[in-house]
Amino acid sequence: MQTACANHAMRAKRHYRSFSNAASELGFALAAFACGLFNAPLWLTALAAISMLAYWTVTRNSVLNRLRGATWATVMAFGFVVIISIQVGCYWLGLVAGGSI
Repeated sequence: MQTACANHAMRAKRHYRSFSNAASELGFALAAFACGLFNAPLWLTALAAISMLAYWTVTRNSVLNRLRGATWATVMAFGFVVIISIQVGCYWLGLVAGGSI
């Protein structure tokens, strides 16, 4: 039988730093927005999107490593589609806000 303190210690290890991850991901979205706002070259926006994909993959590595086969591929594909959609949306909103469209 484990004590309450041991149970808390085991659960504390699984903390994934949600706030810092969310703040970092917001930074990538704001970078894509700024690229659109200031009409930056498309390659710079692509760099921000690829950096976001790499960051997402690294920060979710502990969870993704537990998945196998089709489940892993589904989660990765869905995650990438969502991230690219968010980046494209932020870029487009930046273009609209900057008056380029």
